[in-house]
Amino acid sequence: MKLRIALADDHNLVRSGLAAILNQEGRFEVVAEAINGYDALEKLKTIPCDLLVADLAMPRLGGIELIQMLRDQEAKFKILILSMYDDVQFVVRAIKAGANGYLLKHALDDELFRAIDAVMAGCTYISELIDASGLRECQAEETTLTSRELEVLKLISDGLSTPEIAELLQISPNTAVRHRANLMRKLNVHNRVELIHAALNRGLITIK
Repeated sequence: MKLRIALADDHNLVRSGLAAILNQEGRFEVVAEAINGYDALEKLKTIPCDLLVADLAMPRLGGIELIQMLRDQEAKFKILILSMYDDVQFVVRAIKAGANGYLLKHALDDELFRAIDAVMAGCTYISELIDASGLRECQAEETTLTSRELEVLKLISDGLSTPEIAELLQISPNTAVRHRANLMRKLNVHNRVELIHAALNRGLITIK
């Protein structure tokens, strides 16, 4: 049987190009394509797959937040993150959230099939271009947020107000306020600008 792969990337050209490469290989079948994290969550409810290949930086719900939500739902398939960011903080965040591999986009030509084979064999694959020595140093500074807090953080960075976040996530305004307050406390900041700055520095969010 062919390996069933789902793709999540908001760039149509990247997604369609990757699908073409995988389908032409013969060993793989792209069974789903999603334009963002929420789209991926919906499609993966009904479409079985063996591997999700997801962009790190997607609008509304990015790769790391998507991973945490899938793992909270006890999704059993493997997850390979694609990213243009080689900062070890993003790698640590992705792996800790539950990713099985982290591949840089500009290394796709050389490492894609090797990365897929590695994660499907049960290994954790880190792109060869990543500074492996810096990963351990970064782990000690890791800030732990819940999947919902990460989701709220991403929406704040996208410019949504607290009432808009409450409506989008179908939670009460008081709950949205509480999540925002928890984020401020955990990151030791006092306003939205400081919150986004601190989150970027810790690799908790990405902004295109």
